Amino acid sequence: MPSHPISSTFTNFLHQTSPAPLQITFATLEIHNSQNGQFLNHVCRPQSRLILKKIPCSDLAELTVLDNLVFRFSFQFRMPQTKEFHTIEMLSLPRPLDHGKLLVDEEKIMLSFRIDAPDPSLRVEVTHTYQGICDLKELSPLLSRKPVGQQDNG
Repeated sequence: MPSHPISSTFTNFLHQTSPAPLQITFATLEIHNSQNGQFLNHVCRPQSRLILKKIPCSDLAELTVLDNLVFRFSFQFRMPQTKEFHTIEMLSLPRPLDHGKLLVDEEKIMLSFRIDAPDPSLRVEVTHTYQGICDLKELSPLLSRKPVGQQDNG
């Protein structure tokens, strides 16, 4: 089955008029963690999901990471004005996450962020790389407003 081009899928969704969030299922998610430049671990997960939604009356969109190692989280980013994606700053990251960047191209989505700590030597750098769109599903706009514990997991 041919995969959907990722940046085109993002761009097309963000410029349509539907308010419904889009759940994207990827063939693979690779998570790399490092601390002080030293490799900590690598995890590979199949069938990982992200939820993409537009923020009404703004130039912002929100991405919800459903399959993180520790907890689900969401962040906002400015919608790109061009079809080509570049590195975009993550806005409104929940603590203790910070210094987030989003890279979207035709073959992958890469999220990189830091788990902050009071002691700088304990900070952890995390990179999520999603590849191969397997499924696209529009969700109910009401579903996306439920607390994390009540969201549909399927």
